[in-house]
Amino acid sequence: ATQSPALAIAKTANRVTINNIGDEIIYTLTVRNTGNVSLTNIVVTDPLTGFSETIESLAPNQTWTANTTYTVSQADLDRGRVRNVATVKVGGELVAEDNIDVNVETFAQISVRKITTNTSYNSIGQELTYTITVTNSGNVTLSNVQVTDPLTGLQETIPNLIPGQSVSFETTYRIQLKDLESGSVINTASATSTDPNGNVVSGSDSVTVGGSSNEIIANDDDLGDYMVTYGGVLGNILDNDLLNGSPVNFADVNFEFTELAGIIGLLINENGELSLIPGLNPAGEYVLRYELREAANPTNTDEASVTFRLLVNDVNLSITKTSNAVEIFEGDEFIYEIMVSNIGGTNASNVVIVDDLPNAVTYLSSSFEPSDPQIKVDTRVSGAAVTYTVPFFPADATLMIKIRVRANEINSDRVVQITNIATVSSDEDDTNMADNQASDSNQINPFFIPNVITPDGDGLNDRFEIKGLDKFVENEIVIFNRNGDHVYERKNYQNEWAAVGLVSGTYFFVLKTVDRQGKPHEFKGWIQVIKK
Repeated sequence: ATQSPALAIAKTANRVTINNIGDEIIYTLTVRNTGNVSLTNIVVTDPLTGFSETIESLAPNQTWTANTTYTVSQADLDRGRVRNVATVKVGGELVAEDNIDVNVETFAQISVRKITTNTSYNSIGQELTYTITVTNSGNVTLSNVQVTDPLTGLQETIPNLIPGQSVSFETTYRIQLKDLESGSVINTASATSTDPNGNVVSGSDSVTVGGSSNEIIANDDDLGDYMVTYGGVLGNILDNDLLNGSPVNFADVNFEFTELAGIIGLLINENGELSLIPGLNPAGEYVLRYELREAANPTNTDEASVTFRLLVNDVNLSITKTSNAVEIFEGDEFIYEIMVSNIGGTNASNVVIVDDLPNAVTYLSSSFEPSDPQIKVDTRVSGAAVTYTVPFFPADATLMIKIRVRANEINSDRVVQITNIATVSSDEDDTNMADNQASDSNQINPFFIPNVITPDGDGLNDRFEIKGLDKFVENEIVIFNRNGDHVYERKNYQNEWAAVGLVSGTYFFVLKTVDRQGKPHEFKGWIQVIKK
């Protein structure tokens, strides 16, 4: 018989395709003795799985079977298939081999996720921060992944990105005027690569941030009344405007007048203060309009009006003065009453009242009774002139000035005539100068001691009243009867003796005084008391 040794090996797999790392392929190896003699020490190997077995003996037509397992790697997926070769050797010589391919179901995919921590924006220059995360969501490695964000200018390259791997980038964008105008910022990021087969793979994601605005409120302003000749500050239009519920800081806002109502000579300060050049505009009401804008967001605006009135530069002030025809003796204190009235229907400014007191009186004090609380009076005394200044005197208002004075000593037995002149003026032109001056005439009587009293209760000559007694700073009086008995004594006599409890008749007095220069005086005389 002729000996014909031969071996055959067959290899099968439990799956036709794979698609994930970690997939397991179970291979079955079948060795058959196809010759006519028994074979020994047959070595079966599978390098891919690391399998190696020795078959001690295999008779003709006898088979041997074994299983071996392989776990799929990323490299297998990237190659696109798993090729496995098994061999059978006898005595170190290759007798037979077999191979099998398990193909990869490849899919290449990039996922892009874009997020931002900013929920809104409201001003130019505000920074939006974005995070872009690129993930290989396929099953093959991607190389040279290009990541772009056109809005922020981001351009990055990821050399290799294996399945499941993520790489993140942070990028920023600053808000521009166009973004405030559009009301939102849409940002799209993309990633592009090629798979192992050269096919283009890409992904993208967008995020939108909406614009918002701070609450801005421009409130109407009424700056009041001014004369046409007024030149100065009218007011500040920003004082009552609000940004986010708080008074505006002029650095945070801008404003522009959209209507000037024909006014000329208006000076506008960036802090909101308005001033006027005097004498350029006719009398009337002026209603201006302005637009208030947030500096950081010029699209955030509100409008308001500004109103002021220019009044004719004419007033009609009048003044009266009286001492109420009071009887005055030297040393007496009495009151002048000055009434100032604004009867022209127009507010007056810097009203000046001057009272030139007679030389025969001495100024003591002033008191005021204004009809309007806006009237504030400043008093200045210089020699015999008393000057009163009222910065603002409203239309139809009045001011009563009461001037307390003291009649000086006249050192004479003759009456002294006194005339007092008071004048009123203002910054405005007065339409009737005839009533801007007033005078009062009176007289100062000399010191006088009466010698008859009639204390009958009729209110006339009921008391022993010494006229001009106040010219002295001290006095002391003693009154006695014909028998020399003291019937009344008093220091600092106040003209109150009325002979109470005494009969009619003649009484005598001694009056001792001290004048303002410290000089003593003594007066003696009689008093006739007549009772009905």
